[in-house]
Amino acid sequence: ILGGLVYILLSDVLHLSHPLIFSSMAVTLIVYWAAFRYLHARAIHNLSGLELERALGGIHHNAAAQHQPTVAPASYASVKQAFQCSGVIQFNLVAVFCLEYTIYPGLDDRETLCSSYQWYTMMFIAYNAGVTLSRLSVSAFRMKMWHLWLVTLWQFANVILFTVEAYSGFIRNSLPDEAGLYIVTAFMVLVGLCGGTTYGNCMYLFNKQEGIPEEIRELGVSLGFAMSNLGISLASVSFTLLNNTILS
Repeated sequence: ILGGLVYILLSDVLHLSHPLIFSSMAVTLIVYWAAFRYLHARAIHNLSGLELERALGGIHHNAAAQHQPTVAPASYASVKQAFQCSGVIQFNLVAVFCLEYTIYPGLDDRETLCSSYQWYTMMFIAYNAGVTLSRLSVSAFRMKMWHLWLVTLWQFANVILFTVEAYSGFIRNSLPDEAGLYIVTAFMVLVGLCGGTTYGNCMYLFNKQEGIPEEIRELGVSLGFAMSNLGISLASVSFTLLNNTILS
């Protein structure tokens, strides 16, 4: 959200060139590094002994602990077990990333192709506003496993609706002076809400869902990140096909 607003400020208000804007982003590496160092120091401030060793990634020297690993290795058997225990979560992670990235940036690029270029950034901000709100929601309420299917189906419906809109321009052309794009921008908040809700609750279920062995949970989370990247790759293929066919 902040990044999109900063981009609009630098490009539209200060009229800086794109090479200068993106080159200046290198400074943020220092900010992120300082933030990490601060949070890491806070995290280990009150730890000592074995807890501190774990936080720093040390090796447990307790003989009993060596025979009871807390994290399963990424072997074929462990990966197979992780998919058996959390297959529904993994599938929904692939689906939600594939569907939401098909909409943004894929279909959104077609929707704003002939409009003022600021709309693409505004929809990015709206999308991330929805993602942020929905990921925070997991602290207040959590979904059951079967609830994930409902949100994924909702996002699938969003893809269909946005494909029709990008092809027909029914909403964006419904009002003069590009005012119809305000409605599309509001719709992008819903897209972000669906994506963030599924992601946040998948991460919660990896850690809390009954039936997943404790030593498999962290491996499941790691596989979940891999599945999200697979979903993004599938989205790239899907909107490339759309851009070269019905939306060309």
